Amino acid sequence: MGEHPHVATINRMTQAIFERDRATLDEVFTSDLVFHMRGCLPRPGDHAGVDGLLDALGAIFVQTDGNVTIEQLSCLAGSEWASEWEHAVLQRGDRRLDTENSFVYRFRDCRITEMWMINAELPGNESFWD
Repeated sequence: MGEHPHVATINRMTQAIFERDRATLDEVFTSDLVFHMRGCLPRPGDHAGVDGLLDALGAIFVQTDGNVTIEQLSCLAGSEWASEWEHAVLQRGDRRLDTENSFVYRFRDCRITEMWMINAELPGNESFWD
């Protein structure tokens, strides 16, 4: 069996975020995208559209000066839903944060229409963002 099309879309989306490829992001997300970001992060909450997603994730990249690496541990997909688990390493100067993140995606017409990011860092790591 080959890669599920939703997994390919998620991987394409992730690459586009790191490359700041707005055209690809406009292709993989629906125009009414809702991005739900949860956890101890700079801009948790609900964000509308690609602009909202980029604003929320951009705060992470700004505070880490782009020093973010991720490793996808698992990505599974079905007809309308997909889920992903990743290990992320973020650095701010001499501080380092290793964290696990989970994502849930809802698809409509082969595009991501809703996305949840749940940051699962351990308690006590909140000071990383101070």
